Amino acid sequence: MVCASALLLGLVYAAPATAQQTPDDAAAREYFERGRSAFEDADYEGALVYFRHAYRLSQHGELQYNIGVAADRLQREGEALEAFEHYLEESENAAREGEVRERILALRRSIAEQEATARALEEASIRYQTPTPSETHSDRARVPRSAIIGSSALAAVGVAGVAAMSVGLAKDGSCSREVAGRCVTESSATAWTWAYGGIGVAALVGSATWLALSMKRSNEQRKTQLSVSPTGVMVSGTF
Repeated sequence: MVCASALLLGLVYAAPATAQQTPDDAAAREYFERGRSAFEDADYEGALVYFRHAYRLSQHGELQYNIGVAADRLQREGEALEAFEHYLEESENAAREGEVRERILALRRSIAEQEATARALEEASIRYQTPTPSETHSDRARVPRSAIIGSSALAAVGVAGVAAMSVGLAKDGSCSREVAGRCVTESSATAWTWAYGGIGVAALVGSATWLALSMKRSNEQRKTQLSVSPTGVMVSGTF
């Protein structure tokens, strides 16, 4: 490819001596010469810029070959493919037709493979991506039935205990027996009043803790991680 491109680079502007030269032709030839020099120095980025300027001014279809070769060296396969196709369309009796057609086929295969790989990675990423807020909320709702029943039972015990304590405290100091309009027996809070309250609070805390731990465990079991390595795509996590 190096020898072939060098030969074409030297012949692109081999126009007949009688051809009418215009300012644009002179400027185009100057850009072409700069592009050829840059190409020979392996400055393919600069060569690509100069060749495009030369084509813009001259509209010589042969310059599309130079553009394609420079883009190919930069591994810009899409740009190279487009330039080579324009070369065949715009050049009469294209000198490099056989070579260019082979390169076009190779570029199309390479681009198709890259697009297929990109699609596969995108599908894998969508399948194993981090859950969205709505998905996360849904996952958190998937708490084991046993945890829901157990925490609900504890919560009921807790509410009952706190209610019993509240009743005992409310009666503290009230009259439970009157004689002749005078209170002879006065109610007071007992040790059981505080015991019921302690049991109730502990049960409520236990219910909340049980439910929180069950939700956390459920989320951890659904976490997955997608990573791309030089050898392929790896999915890790707990299922």
